[in-house]
Amino acid sequence: MTTYTDKGPKPDIGRFVGFDHISFWVGNAKQAATYYCARFGFEVFGYRGLETGDRQTVSYVIKQNKIIFVLQSPLEPDNVVMGPHLARHGDGVKDVAFAVEDCKGIIEKARGRGATIVREPWTEEDEHGSVTLARIQTYGDTTHTFVERTTYSGSFLPGYRYSTKPDPLL
Repeated sequence: MTTYTDKGPKPDIGRFVGFDHISFWVGNAKQAATYYCARFGFEVFGYRGLETGDRQTVSYVIKQNKIIFVLQSPLEPDNVVMGPHLARHGDGVKDVAFAVEDCKGIIEKARGRGATIVREPWTEEDEHGSVTLARIQTYGDTTHTFVERTTYSGSFLPGYRYSTKPDPLL
């Protein structure tokens, strides 16, 4: 049996807390959320879109126990970021996000080790507090986002509306 009692020396900067969420870029986020809820037992956990002020993308956050998926689609057919990606790859994982402590320190350590920084640390906030995020390139078009939410008390991330709709058809 594998044990993890000796994981080696602790890092000087930051700490990996756990997996935060996985973001999928899909052609139809509402349909994908409905499918995952109806067929795999996920529940709608959050939403961001036109009603919350995002005019570029629609996002459904679905959850099953500790697993959180974010299903995102462009709202405009000529979306210059998501459109070409979806045309080339189809529906799929775009980002794997990790909950961390000291997001800025982790990005600096990653930069020092040769990581490609896709987006420098930025802060998002709402009435529940603030979240610091940063993004690095991994393989292909997939990215990893570091999420530091030490001062955030909301359900998911700023800009998302908490939802407990039991209807699998959203």
